[in-house]
Amino acid sequence: MKEQIKNLLGLLAAVLAIVLIIFLGVEISNRVRGSYDLSKTRSINMSADGKVTAKPDIATLNFSVVTQGRDSTRVQTDNDAKMTDVMNYLKSNGVAEDDTETSGYSLYPQYDYSNNSQGTITGYNLTQNVTIKVRKLETVPTILGGLTAKGINQIGNVSYTIEDPDKLKVEARDQAIDKAKQKAQELADRIGVKLGKVINFTEGSGYFPPMFYDRQSSPPLPGVPNSSPVQPGTEDVVVNVTLTFELR
Repeated sequence: MKEQIKNLLGLLAAVLAIVLIIFLGVEISNRVRGSYDLSKTRSINMSADGKVTAKPDIATLNFSVVTQGRDSTRVQTDNDAKMTDVMNYLKSNGVAEDDTETSGYSLYPQYDYSNNSQGTITGYNLTQNVTIKVRKLETVPTILGGLTAKGINQIGNVSYTIEDPDKLKVEARDQAIDKAKQKAQELADRIGVKLGKVINFTEGSGYFPPMFYDRQSSPPLPGVPNSSPVQPGTEDVVVNVTLTFELR
């Protein structure tokens, strides 16, 4: 009797083990199949560019006021007088005070080492660097010529930019999205599928300002005294988008 019970329990255990193995096998198969189906979601990627070209609305230029002398206090006083004269000139040509910034200020001694190794101070050199923004672009040549006439002989490059390129970026993005949708629809029609919703979006952008113009390397405009032949040109704002469409 005990032997029969023992055999029966062994048989039940074997049956349960078989059922458990079958259950686990079905569950694993379902999980693998679900993962496989998810990775096989049908989709297409489509990229397109949008470009907006516009004229710059602001010019930025740099110049330096340089003053030399034997006495440091006198050098600073003379430099302040030069700066006041220059600032008044810029203001008379429409440059606002908020658009004028001192970007550097350095006062250092000049040494003569001919008599001893430690050197003897022979004077002082003061350099004040100024950055200005010009919003009336037609006045840029006149301003450059006027600065030179006032003894400002260290004038940096002139750069033309768009003060708020974000508005142009939005327009370029809209263009790119419309182009990507159109290209995706044309492809879907050709291969006989239907577009679903957009399931992914990526964007890249580029900003291409015009070249810088070097005041010192440009000859004056003919017939215009104290001027420089600077032209603002145009700027390109480019946005690239990639749309991923689900296929139905």
